[in-house]
Amino acid sequence: MDNYGHVNNTIYLEYVQEARVEWFSSIGIDIDHVAQGPVVLQTLHTYLKPVVHPATVVVELYAGAVGRSSLVVEHRLSTLESPSICYGEGHCKLVWIDHANNTPVPVPEHLRQVMGA
Repeated sequence: MDNYGHVNNTIYLEYVQEARVEWFSSIGIDIDHVAQGPVVLQTLHTYLKPVVHPATVVVELYAGAVGRSSLVVEHRLSTLESPSICYGEGHCKLVWIDHANNTPVPVPEHLRQVMGA
């Protein structure tokens, strides 16, 4: 919480990151200590309304654009208590890289299919 009793703005990005990591895991993509995986290139979040304690944040993820080595995961934040209210929205652009040499590599075919590319 910040001084106004709102969830601190940096925490929203942690919520989104946690949702992304869980989503990758749910579709069978391990991103922990693997040879190739995503790194964040850009994150954008628009804060529409403050989340005030107590509340349970709900993060919805949506497939965005998929390029050769990049993909966009869009997000929307609501709460369990007020699911029709959008508290924030945005996207994260990820680049799939080979961690050994830090160079872009193609997005895995399985992920391209899940993303509808």
